Parts: sequence; structure tokens; C-alpha cells
Amino acid sequence: MKTPWRLRDYVFAAFMTIGMVASVFIIGPLVPPFMQLVAWAPIGGVFLTLGMARLQRRGSVALMILPLAILMTPISPAITLYLFLTTLLTEAVIFLRGNYRPKTNRLLATVVFFVSAVVIGLVSAGLMLGGKFAELLTQPWLIGGLAIAAGITGAIGWWLGESIVRQLKRAGKLDADL
Repeated sequence: MKTPWRLRDYVFAAFMTIGMVASVFIIGPLVPPFMQLVAWAPIGGVFLTLGMARLQRRGSVALMILPLAILMTPISPAITLYLFLTTLLTEAVIFLRGNYRPKTNRLLATVVFFVSAVVIGLVSAGLMLGGKFAELLTQPWLIGGLAIAAGITGAIGWWLGESIVRQLKRAGKLDADL
């Protein structure tokens, strides 16, 4: 795993990012803003899992999420901040565990990503944007409940993603060591 990223790794990560962004635009308008991560986590978890399973090394989540965070800077500094911090936390946890090769590490990364995205996202939105998001800061039980729900729905996305990984591997379409 010491070889540098190859062009096809960057392309694959970009396609996973595009899939995540497209699914956000579909799901986002259908649910209230503070519920979007919970509703999106199963689909986002699929793309995140596919990316981690294919890329397998430390930095895989960063390779998929940080370009999105940079692109979001002119639109929403709050989203950029929470994406950066969530990615940093996820990568730090997996750094301590090795890489994304084991399924358990991918599950842990997915749950950490979505739980921390809710907590960091709502707190940063409350502090930076105020309004309805600031009201959520007075209800930590709600933030905790949303974080748990996002972790559960993210785990569902991980499970779906692992099912796809198995099928792709059987079909010879995924060139990752599993």
C-alpha cells in the first residue's frame, strides 16, 4: 500500500464524490435541513463504502470528500468546515486502525463519518448561521438522536455498499484485494 495514488484511483474517487453529490441534490429537497444527513446516509454510505473498498488505504475518505469541501467553500463555509472536520476525524480514527482493507474498518469509518457529520455539521451551522440551527444547540438530546440515527442509516449504507462490493468482486469488476 506504499505505492502512490494512480490516475484511476483519482478518477474512481471523483466518481464516488459525484455520486454522493448527485444523491444529496435528490434527497436534500425532500427532507428538512436538519434531517438531511440522516436521510442521505444510506445512499452516501454506499458510495463511501465503495470508495473505501476500492481504494483501501489511509486517505481514501479524504480523497473523496476534501475536493467536495473545497468546491463548497463559496457556497457555504459551514458545510466546508464540517466536511473538513468530519473527514479529519474519520481519517484519524482509521489511521490508528491501519487502513480501509478490513470490512470492520470501513464500517467504523462510515459510522464515524456520519455521526460526526451530524454533530459537527449542526454545531457549526448553529454557530455560523444561527436561526433554526442555533435553536438546535439548545436541544442536545435532538442532536444526539440525529447523530445516532445517522450512524444507523450510515451502517445500512455500509451494508448495502458491502453487498455491491461482493457482487462486483464475484463479477471480476472490482480489482481490490478483499
